[in-house]
Amino acid sequence: MVPSKDIWLPDLVLSNANGRVGGEHQPCTVNSNGTVEWFTIDRRSTSCTVDVTAFPFDKQRCSLDLTQWVTHTSEIDYVFQNVPVSFASLKENGEWEVLGSFVKEYDTFDGLYQVLELGLILGRRRAYYILTAILPVCILSCLNLMVFHVPPESGEKMTLCVSVLLAYAVCLTSINSFLPSVSDHVALFSIYLHYMFVLKALTVVASVFVLHLYSAQPKSTIKKRLTKFLSANPKKTATGALSTGNPGEDNGLTDASVKPNTNAEDAKQVLEQEQWFEIVKKVDLLFFVVFLMLFIVSTGGFFCAIAFRQV
Repeated sequence: MVPSKDIWLPDLVLSNANGRVGGEHQPCTVNSNGTVEWFTIDRRSTSCTVDVTAFPFDKQRCSLDLTQWVTHTSEIDYVFQNVPVSFASLKENGEWEVLGSFVKEYDTFDGLYQVLELGLILGRRRAYYILTAILPVCILSCLNLMVFHVPPESGEKMTLCVSVLLAYAVCLTSINSFLPSVSDHVALFSIYLHYMFVLKALTVVASVFVLHLYSAQPKSTIKKRLTKFLSANPKKTATGALSTGNPGEDNGLTDASVKPNTNAEDAKQVLEQEQWFEIVKKVDLLFFVVFLMLFIVSTGGFFCAIAFRQV
């Protein structure tokens, strides 16, 4: 055992961290065959570029770059051992898990200097994010679709719609607290969250439109057009709209003796109102199908994009 200051040591530095590798206070072991074992204990903080596009299903590659400081490749040659990276002293982390390691050797500055890259492949632990972010968003999105199954005459349609929107806004505030705050790589999950917020805002607009149809006046233009296109029998009216007290005495009666049948007119209005309510229900069902397809396509597209990023 000899002090490290008494022998020559490799001039290795971490190019993506601060400080030289090793220290003079660490002793070295000199064997009879000329082999020198140098055990250095260092703790270094390094940084690496993080791609959060696939958050929270992302994988990151972080490395330590060892390079020569003074000597050239013609003077010294570095080689890896059989197991260049060991996980014997690894302690588990609650946010990241080590999926593997990689090593790479290359030259820089026209082959003057040699670089040894030792890297880790890290995978984000996703259980927490699935339970606190993805699952609540999907549940609120499904609950948002139930707005179109609430009858307009119940008076609770807008209550449920606005309540779901406010609940999603509160949930979005909580989720934004742990979303990566970077701009070079935008997380697909962040885009998905804002897209779902737009869908819920459009649900409020659609619900207001349905309630507007439900309370539309008989002579409104939109009511006439929707009745024309969506009603099964738009020309269907109540029979016997005009009649006399005795149907057999119609001939020879003066105009003054012919009186409208009030019951028939009321029946006609009731029939038209029922037909209009059925049309409003069809519009509600149409919105349900449209928003359901948008939810399925967006959610499926999000997970497909994440899977594509993992390949």
